[in-house]
Amino acid sequence: MKQLTVMVTGAGALLGQGVLRCLRMAQRPIRIITADPDYRAAGHWLGDLAFTIPMADDPEYLGVVEMILAREKVDILLIGTDVELPIFSKGKTRLEAKYGTRVVVSSPRVVEIANDKLMTAHFLEGAGFPFALSASADDRTAVAELVNTIGFPLIAKPKQGARSVGVVVVNSPEELSQVMGRTDLVVQELLPDNEGEYTAGCLVMQQKCVASVVLRRDLRDGNTYRAYADTSRRFDGEISAIAEHLECYGPCNFQFRIKNGRPVVFEINARFSGTTPIRAMFGFNEVLAIVDYLSTGMPIPVVTIKEGAVLRAWSDIYVDALQLENFKITGSLATPNCTEYPFRLL
Repeated sequence: MKQLTVMVTGAGALLGQGVLRCLRMAQRPIRIITADPDYRAAGHWLGDLAFTIPMADDPEYLGVVEMILAREKVDILLIGTDVELPIFSKGKTRLEAKYGTRVVVSSPRVVEIANDKLMTAHFLEGAGFPFALSASADDRTAVAELVNTIGFPLIAKPKQGARSVGVVVVNSPEELSQVMGRTDLVVQELLPDNEGEYTAGCLVMQQKCVASVVLRRDLRDGNTYRAYADTSRRFDGEISAIAEHLECYGPCNFQFRIKNGRPVVFEINARFSGTTPIRAMFGFNEVLAIVDYLSTGMPIPVVTIKEGAVLRAWSDIYVDALQLENFKITGSLATPNCTEYPFRLL
């Protein structure tokens, strides 16, 4: 069997590193290529061959990536940052035809909906699913209707954003006036958190949600730092229905809270998520599931999840100065090697 070559972008991002960690759990040989603008990105040391590439908004970005796809004969491309999703979504058909690389990304329509929280709310409303009442901060009429309908508190957040950056709770008309008129913000109802916050990872293949894993989570600085398996599976049906109606391709992540006993999705990520490696720890490795499916036709395995909690902690790697300097100069690094210092030293 030909050795599989998988390329992962965003080696410096929590998302990209999570995808790489899942690939490293494979029982069969996989040649892993990493890519990131920063030669110091820790994820480079989770692969077999590393490249520095331009930033996604650089005109040279896609040309450099295509050079790697062609030269290294990449079989599957996995995307590790949000900013790259629109680029690969628009170029997916051409890239797959030209290089024979399977690009794991949803359609431009799906990426656009997922990247905009107001569009997400409108999509859910139009499809008949529970949604967060929402209004654009520059639409004074819609915001006034929102206040008259549900009152305060409300929450204002960037339409395109992540990790709770720029999110503010709005408790009064005075505070609301501080965000009014901004075209980049959405004002929404503040969903109840008495049951906590949830994150669901789904895989959708051929318009069918073939896997769904829901975790309850605790947040710190917008990232999950404790996660608990939801083995009740009580939300799987509705979340799977949303994923299928959205017509995702491959991985999609849904963040939600509970209102009147039903999940209310307030954010969609048309990609793997920062909790992807956590789901692997609970027993379902969605990265390897889709890689095996695309490379061998192996069916997506039945989801089985262990009970328990995942508590996140830092770990560190040491990289010698000469290796870093050579990588910085040449832009590529074969067989990256480091000394790993896990959380618990044995």
